[in-house]
Amino acid sequence: MASRVILAGATGETGRLVLDNLLKDSRVTKVTTLGRRESKVQNDKLEHKIVDFDNLPEDAFLDHDVAICTLGTTRAKSGKKGFIKVDQDYVLSFVEKSKAAGVKQFHMMSSQGANANAWLLYTQIKGQVDEKILGMGFEKAVVYRPAALLVDREEDRGMVENSLKWLLTVGDTGRRVSVNIGDVAAVIVGSIFDESVTDKSILSNGDIVTKAKALIKGN
Repeated sequence: MASRVILAGATGETGRLVLDNLLKDSRVTKVTTLGRRESKVQNDKLEHKIVDFDNLPEDAFLDHDVAICTLGTTRAKSGKKGFIKVDQDYVLSFVEKSKAAGVKQFHMMSSQGANANAWLLYTQIKGQVDEKILGMGFEKAVVYRPAALLVDREEDRGMVENSLKWLLTVGDTGRRVSVNIGDVAAVIVGSIFDESVTDKSILSNGDIVTKAKALIKGN
């Protein structure tokens, strides 16, 4: 089944890889990305729309089967208000307009530990948003909760994060508390067509690692 996908967060670390997977997948016939700036990515099946996330245009969501959201920031990077605005307000606006436009599938990049009742703001907001998405009545709604992402970032996060990445890469070979970011992106795109991923699914870090291995074997 061919799919037309709308993606928010394509400039982020995970989003870039999700976009790359979508453009390479012959089952995906159209990709629309939403962003605040021009995109450098060029592809015949890609359309990039410059938008204001405070006021997303409803017509941008029309004629899509699948929506993927990899939007996200941190309190450390954006402050409390900035984090809530992106990870809650922008995400919920994106999901609500996807639903209103008749999108059938919604795929959300969340985080390990997401819990609507958590005392930590980050995991609390993630959990509350996840619950909202799963309860909106999409034919398929999938939440991905990866652990620490192993990624070569474009920006230098300093010696502490670089050291932690090295320790996880070397020490966590079973991927219990970490995951390769490329595996997360591949599983998100693969789950669009994976019939074993049902209408309301939460994929844990272990689920993501297992499915990524299956995808590698399948290729």
